[in-house]
Amino acid sequence: MKNMNDLPLGIKQLFTSITHLKEGEKVLVITDDHKREIGEFVYNYAKEFFETSMIVMPPTEGHGAEPTEAVIAALNNCDVAFGATTYSLYHSKARLSTSKNGRLRWIGLQDYALHMFETGGLTADFDEVTRVVNRVAPFYKGKTFTLTAPGGTNMVCSIEGREPVLDHGTATVPGSASFPPNAEVALGPVEGTANGVLVFDGSIPHPLLNLIEEPITCTVKDGYITEITGGREADILRKMLADFNDTSVYNIAELGLGLNKENVLCGHMAPDEGSFGNIHIGIGKNLNFGGHVNSPLHLDMVIKTVSCNIDGKDIMKDGELLV
Repeated sequence: MKNMNDLPLGIKQLFTSITHLKEGEKVLVITDDHKREIGEFVYNYAKEFFETSMIVMPPTEGHGAEPTEAVIAALNNCDVAFGATTYSLYHSKARLSTSKNGRLRWIGLQDYALHMFETGGLTADFDEVTRVVNRVAPFYKGKTFTLTAPGGTNMVCSIEGREPVLDHGTATVPGSASFPPNAEVALGPVEGTANGVLVFDGSIPHPLLNLIEEPITCTVKDGYITEITGGREADILRKMLADFNDTSVYNIAELGLGLNKENVLCGHMAPDEGSFGNIHIGIGKNLNFGGHVNSPLHLDMVIKTVSCNIDGKDIMKDGELLV
């Protein structure tokens, strides 16, 4: 099988429009004990076309935690790495520092399921997705960010001095990193400035939660979540965060606006984060977004059908893009 057209559509996209992989480039697949099915699925196709290695490691304890030394060494010696792991390595120091070396193209495949290679966001036209992300980006900055949603969300924060961080769902140039089929523009609120109420009614992509059945209401004061109320899922979130015994996990770290129309909320991280018309609020670590909070956690939580306004200009209204 040496013909790309025989591949599952999602795999073909990973090798072509998402990474622009070329003959002679070195591919690394990183996986763990819980996600070997995904890792091996990608590896078995990649090795047909490229010099490919696969490393299996124990699952890390959470998003942004560091991989093993062997993984770090391998990251420094490949052109494209697919992170088919349980938790994301995107926010890890290992990934961040390797990307700065200017060789690695990073593709996060954490929390993947096999169905994602056949339907949904990975089937998108990524050239069009890139155009949409680039069109929105210049409008996604300013001074004051206001977020509302039908579920009861109403939060205001400062974004002064913060530049939008883009994820086109592709990593085609050295040093770039992406998490397809996510596609988003994201901002880091200025620490200590977020106030209001966030009602999470979409999903919290985490093995203990995923699609939300009963909305979780979080009170936000001076940049931190101070209270979490709701049903069973709120109890899980409350305990999960408390177990870190570190107040930095409550920091409002990211405002990520989803922009891939093929994504639907399904309880998996990439499609949920990149689902069009929704926003994910990241809490904890914000180093990727111009901030200085180095928390042990970065957790994204999705709010549906949002309206967001920057300095009086509507960027999105009831899930419809206005720019």
